[in-house]
Amino acid sequence: MSEEALFEMVSESIVYAKEVLEKGEQPAPFAMLLDDSGDIRSISCEAKSGSFEACYESLISRLRNIVKEDGRVAAVAIVTCVAIPEHCQTDAQSGIRVHLEERHKAGNKIGARFLYVPYHSYQDATTQKVTLQLQAPIPVSFPPEIFI
Repeated sequence: MSEEALFEMVSESIVYAKEVLEKGEQPAPFAMLLDDSGDIRSISCEAKSGSFEACYESLISRLRNIVKEDGRVAAVAIVTCVAIPEHCQTDAQSGIRVHLEERHKAGNKIGARFLYVPYHSYQDATTQKVTLQLQAPIPVSFPPEIFI
């Protein structure tokens, strides 16, 4: 897996979430997988309750099973829209969060990370079109939860 392929997966996930938000919708959590050959695929939430927590936990469980069974999965990302934590020190209150894990970092004590992408939302007074202005990602590291 190349860093370029990983960047492409993360970029695609953020762009998709941004587009959904600009349509005035709240995207359900979704996941993306990157395999050793650089192929990317997405997985949607299949939780029956539809709540944020149920979707997120469902995706974590499904991804654990997938990476256990398929040794070709090199990285995974779970994308959600969240309130930005205070410790991130940004003036934006909302953001896109990418939970990113890579197989080759599975043994690391701090081998996973959240990438918080804060944004400001602007609405055109004439057209009512919503535009998001994304800020630089803020990384926060933690122990792996999927590649365990």
